[in-house]
Amino acid sequence: MKEAQIQKAIVDYLNVVLPLNFRCFAIPNASQRTATGRPANAVAGLRRGVPDLAIVGGVGRVFFLEVKAAKGRLSEYQSEFGDWCAHKGLIPWACVHSVEETRHALREWQIETRESQ
Repeated sequence: MKEAQIQKAIVDYLNVVLPLNFRCFAIPNASQRTATGRPANAVAGLRRGVPDLAIVGGVGRVFFLEVKAAKGRLSEYQSEFGDWCAHKGLIPWACVHSVEETRHALREWQIETRESQ
């Protein structure tokens, strides 16, 4: 499966199983490439390495998911963002390749899904 297909499957899954006080959304942070191959970063606030998906809910919590295809690898910037999130364990972040890995991340984060009820 392509990364976009995996991300869609994960979002579809999350929309069904997340508790009603949680929401999932994509973070459209990718920049378009110009004919010269350079990114067109005309939009303020774009930041390399920002994850694909955010989950918000509970009492002011945010959780990040970086979605990758089966053989996908994190870029240097994605790894740095994950490390920043992990610093002192304050911001939950996971790199996932499937719905099953997403399910595992939710369990690790102790998010009780409607699936587990």
